[in-house]
Amino acid sequence: MKAKLYLPIAAITFFALFPAHADYFDAVRGSVMNYKFGDFTLPANPGETTYWEEAGSLPTTVSRSDTTGSYIALSINGPLVGDNIYATSNPGIGIQYKTSVDTLTDAGGGTESTPNSRFNLGQQVAADISTYVHVKYRLVRLTNKIPAGKITSAPQVTATFYNPDGRGTAVFTHGIYSSTIASQPKTTSCTVDAPTEIKLPALYGNKLKNGAQTITEAPTIKLINCPGAIDGISYNFSAVYGAHDASNGILNAVNGDGYAQNVYIQVQNADGTPHTVNSSIALSDYAGSGEYEIPEFKVAYYIENTASVTAGEVKSAIELKLTYN
Repeated sequence: MKAKLYLPIAAITFFALFPAHADYFDAVRGSVMNYKFGDFTLPANPGETTYWEEAGSLPTTVSRSDTTGSYIALSINGPLVGDNIYATSNPGIGIQYKTSVDTLTDAGGGTESTPNSRFNLGQQVAADISTYVHVKYRLVRLTNKIPAGKITSAPQVTATFYNPDGRGTAVFTHGIYSSTIASQPKTTSCTVDAPTEIKLPALYGNKLKNGAQTITEAPTIKLINCPGAIDGISYNFSAVYGAHDASNGILNAVNGDGYAQNVYIQVQNADGTPHTVNSSIALSDYAGSGEYEIPEFKVAYYIENTASVTAGEVKSAIELKLTYN
């Protein structure tokens, strides 16, 4: 007679060597945090993202037990505008979230998935451990043109910890992020397309007069790839050699051998009125990322007293300074 195999007994013995168990969340500490976007540069194209970042982590204790099923779920108090993308106060910029726990792996919860970036506690620990919960975020560019306006708020985020099998507190919550923005993304500069030189017609001694003369329209100055998500852009024509009369747009010219004396350069608005130099002026049509033009302006010689003028070259300069507000 052939020997019998006791497969059921062998199977029972095998499973007895590996008892089923998991762990549970015992405590979470830390304060509610504000968002910090200061290290981010907004992506160049719609659909692109920044890297993952966090404002801090939360200390937690995971205790060993024979229970199963503990998990974390986020409550994100904001409109969902895409795949795990939530709205910020600027409609051109969204935000995504993911959850992780140091030294522990997610058991299929979908830590980057809506609606709750769930983290299932699946990795068994040999003893109670102290670790950290991380709720990271990244910004998403939603539109080709990012509207004007800083990011003034983002969703409030709360984490709920579930221990469904009778060990530890069954359900408890902890605030993660307030809606407050502690720092704005880095601002990229506009690319400036401007002439390097504006030539005025020659001015002859027999045609000198007090005031502005040989008024010449300046070429258009373009600002390309300007940033969005700011409140505005201001420009300043700064007098490189100093201002003779800033409020009337009158610039000093270079002095010395070969240069004319007591001849100045005036900057005028398109309507012929003086353009104030060394002063910031808001770009009135700023509405977000894109291309803009500095308002049309003119330049002219300016003389206060023809009797004091000496012959020579007239040279002055302005520097265009942009401020992002």
